[in-house]
Amino acid sequence: MISKDTLDKLSENHPEVFTIIAYRHWSKAHSSFGEKLPTFVNPVTHRIHPNVNQMRAASGRFSFSNPNLQQIPRERQYRSCFVPAPGYKLIIADYSQIELRIAAEIANDSVMIDAYCNEKDLHRLTASLVSGKPLDEVTKQERQLGKAVNFGLIYGMGTTKLRIYAETNYGVKMSFEEAQRFRENFFKGYPGLYQWHQDTAFKLRTTKVKDIRTLSGRLRRWKDEPPLTSLLNTPVQGTSADITKLALHKLNSALDELGGFPIVVVHDEIVLEVPEYHVVEGSAMLEEAMISAGKRFLKSVPVVVEAAIAESWAEK
Repeated sequence: MISKDTLDKLSENHPEVFTIIAYRHWSKAHSSFGEKLPTFVNPVTHRIHPNVNQMRAASGRFSFSNPNLQQIPRERQYRSCFVPAPGYKLIIADYSQIELRIAAEIANDSVMIDAYCNEKDLHRLTASLVSGKPLDEVTKQERQLGKAVNFGLIYGMGTTKLRIYAETNYGVKMSFEEAQRFRENFFKGYPGLYQWHQDTAFKLRTTKVKDIRTLSGRLRRWKDEPPLTSLLNTPVQGTSADITKLALHKLNSALDELGGFPIVVVHDEIVLEVPEYHVVEGSAMLEEAMISAGKRFLKSVPVVVEAAIAESWAEK
């Protein structure tokens, strides 16, 4: 079977290869979740009880196994299958662009910090910066472009991988030349982010650095020389993991009093199951805990949490 890396390279000159990449994506989703998930349902509790791993992921994020609920596709046909018990509701909350906010904090990028402090839409701003189009003329589709570029480039993704990432995750098609131009304009538009990337790359070349810390001070160390992308990724995703775990700690005793409990954590998203008569209180409690945890480490940018009360996991 042709490897994903080979397909990625082929797609540069053969757009039809994207069809194979998309087919593999959906085929894996069906075999991993559509067919296998029902086999994990406990016959007594009628629930799925995965293994929850605190520190197996190198970034410090939670990981799940048997099954990996974090990989449940976001499409409604999958997530609508997850519902609360009778008399309960789900509270689903996630951080708004937490990784971009953390990157802005670490890089001390004045453009990003100003955007967040003044409640600007960073995806629209990025679309404007990379395309050269006035901010007020950016369309909804072009905002998707900004979103793909933001999440693709904060960790130093190359031009070819940006093309694959944008189409696979956001439905945004771009030529190699466009991707190259967007990448150049992105780092011109965010000079602090560019300097952070350059400084990290210089440190890697000159000192052969083999460790890095999150904003909480948690250390990740490599046996051999790490890739640049990992040195950029770890402080951001690692800090996000630290914030999420601190939020859960803050929730612990208060949530017990409401008769609620966490259902699943997917990176920066926390899902609770709470009795119906406590959902409003529980929602406010969850938002407060998450914002408080974020403020512990982010001093230059505001922390924003978006929460929803739902009948299924698909409703957020």
